Amino acid sequence: MTDPEEQRLVVTRAFDMLQADGFDVSCDPDLLEHDMPPPWIPETSLGDRLGFLAKHIQASTHTRDMVANLSEVTAPGDGVLQRVVEILDTTAEWWEGFGEPADHRYAQRLRTIAASLDSYAIELRAIRGDLADRHAVRPGKDRVRENQVAASTPAPPRVRAALAPSPTAAQRRASSALPATAAGVRPVPPARPSSAP
Repeated sequence: MTDPEEQRLVVTRAFDMLQADGFDVSCDPDLLEHDMPPPWIPETSLGDRLGFLAKHIQASTHTRDMVANLSEVTAPGDGVLQRVVEILDTTAEWWEGFGEPADHRYAQRLRTIAASLDSYAIELRAIRGDLADRHAVRPGKDRVRENQVAASTPAPPRVRAALAPSPTAAQRRASSALPATAAGVRPVPPARPSSAP
């Protein structure tokens, strides 16, 4: 692009889109068009994002893929289920503010549901942990479907982190790959120097 105005428009559009996606971007102010309206970027609803997660789970061919996707739901602190529990507790507090007898009953019911969901989240974390220990390919699943789903939607950050290979797992695989005879043979220690003159 040789036209400076066209360059500013393109740089401004890229700058705005990166900022809208949560990136911290710095740019020379002379490269930006300040009178340009911000771009309209459609936001995916939470329900749609969870739908994408369900598609990823459906397309999973290995337990590691399934565990990575399930981690989005079951993670303590910032997993989907934990956030839903927070929402229910916050809604109960808000509802109680009205002060009527029926409002207290609704708030208590919301807290009961939140507590029940929290206990299910703990149980699901344990199930996810058991699945993580399997390290197996799911029978009858083809890689084509997984690649189609993976190409259509980017993996969330927690999924990418869960899919990253563990250094300790790589060491365990390397040590288990040694032949039995090599693993069982110990090296001969070096001879100790004699104390004789």
